[in-house]
Amino acid sequence: MADDQHRSPPSSPVASYRSTFKCVLDALPDGVLLTNTERQVVYCNPAFARHWSIPTNLLEVADDTLLLRYVKDQLLNPAAFVHEVERINLTSETSQDEISLKDGRLLLRRSVPLKDPSAFAARLWIFTDVTETEYARTDALCGISNRRAYASEYPQFVEGADDGLMRSVGILDIDNFKAYNDQYGHAAGDMVLRQIGALLRHCALAQDGRAYRIGGEEFLLVCKTQGASDALAFFEALRIGILNMQLPHTGNPPHNMVTTSIGLSIFRGPKQSLAIFDRVDAALYRAKHAGRNIIELA
Repeated sequence: MADDQHRSPPSSPVASYRSTFKCVLDALPDGVLLTNTERQVVYCNPAFARHWSIPTNLLEVADDTLLLRYVKDQLLNPAAFVHEVERINLTSETSQDEISLKDGRLLLRRSVPLKDPSAFAARLWIFTDVTETEYARTDALCGISNRRAYASEYPQFVEGADDGLMRSVGILDIDNFKAYNDQYGHAAGDMVLRQIGALLRHCALAQDGRAYRIGGEEFLLVCKTQGASDALAFFEALRIGILNMQLPHTGNPPHNMVTTSIGLSIFRGPKQSLAIFDRVDAALYRAKHAGRNIIELA
């Protein structure tokens, strides 16, 4: 009996479960972050620190403002990153998006709310490095997403639940591109595709959109904006940006420069993805027959 009196009290089942759960999270290859209702960090696992290259001393300080600033400094679009956090934090929504880092890596960000028992209690953020996977979904010549990525992502964009924003789908086609290749050579044609791909990628990232190469000289872009006029201005800026590259193309009269024709659909709420594509493709066909280097609305 005397020996029994000096034994340590058994740990509670709840404490044991919590310890086991933490060990599991610590061992995950995905970065895990838990935040409370005030968006304060409650827990992050070692993989989260590795994904974001967070120094140990910064974690020890436990200053959320410094931690957020450190994370934002690594992002290509920090405003969009913060906007999504603020928008979704206290809601019951789940979310998934991709985040581009300045070092070229791409992180898949997923988020789920936690309730206790019925009210919002915390939010779990999960980060997965999908850089290598993304390379298989990237067009090597243009540096933007390829048709494989388009096939899986485009339907999700068009058919997803209404979030209050206007959605835009645009198909861009380089005018008289066969004539360009015939006159200037395929190496010169590849250089044009690279330049246009770089412009589309930059503009899509700035608008938190996505650009795809879906054919030889054909591209599809998707983005979300507050209003229809914003969407139209975005695609008009693309058209003008390509014209302003001042790439000579005498086989493209009367412009005599490399130009693009654009078919565009602007809508709100979920639609049928194939129907939207067909409408935009038909609008592109009309733009070609109306003189090229214009935008035609579906």
